[in-house]
Amino acid sequence: MTTAGRTGTLTWYTVGEPSARPLVLVHALGADSEMWEPQVPELSATRRVVMVDLPGHGNSIAGPGPYAIRDLGEDILDIATTAGAGEFDLCGISLGGLISLWIAGHSPERVMSLVASNTAARIGSEELWQARIDAVTAGGMEAISEKALARFFTTGFASEHPDVFEPTSRALLATDPGGYAACCAALRDADLRELVEAIRCPTLVIGGTEDISTPLEESVWLHEHIAGSMLHILDGAPHFSNLEQPEGWTEAAKGFLAAQNSV
Repeated sequence: MTTAGRTGTLTWYTVGEPSARPLVLVHALGADSEMWEPQVPELSATRRVVMVDLPGHGNSIAGPGPYAIRDLGEDILDIATTAGAGEFDLCGISLGGLISLWIAGHSPERVMSLVASNTAARIGSEELWQARIDAVTAGGMEAISEKALARFFTTGFASEHPDVFEPTSRALLATDPGGYAACCAALRDADLRELVEAIRCPTLVIGGTEDISTPLEESVWLHEHIAGSMLHILDGAPHFSNLEQPEGWTEAAKGFLAAQNSV
């Protein structure tokens, strides 16, 4: 299905029993909804899973940029409404995690619980994201793909698990450079360090000890500043922890979400 939003025409998918409690999944920068493939079979057993392709990613068409985190967050909220999810559990990784933090802080009446994976209240720096924007604008996705992929996984993973690495690489290279750059602008400008302290829903923060993009200390910071949150650390996991350590990631998220069923 598609929804026309502030950031473009966004494609979204649903899996699971239509009457089940909704769970919205938001992927990382340079990926698409396929990055949740290891998790969907188990999560959809107890949830109606709603997956969104961010603008310029997957099958979504990017509108003119730059975007702000508010634009991306409000588009996700609109899709949830269209999908019949007035209230929902929310899970995001990387950029998707940042968007999810914004949604949980600004629309607490709609978010029943939150999984914030490999993310931070402030990701990177203005200089880092502007350099990424400049590189993509000048040279397309090929200009940043090698460095980006090196940050997604640990050394050696590509050769040991081409079945995971190669689809991830294809998704990155297929991303629309304009949409990618516009999302980079949202990351460049977003600082949610004050907002996250207002989050009150049950929250699980997942971090990886080998995450270069959002180092473990960022996950610890989120845990310390979101009241009542839980922290799950995946030893040896990189930025795309749900793909490199799918069993451990899924077990943590599934257990947390199961505990919310009676809430």
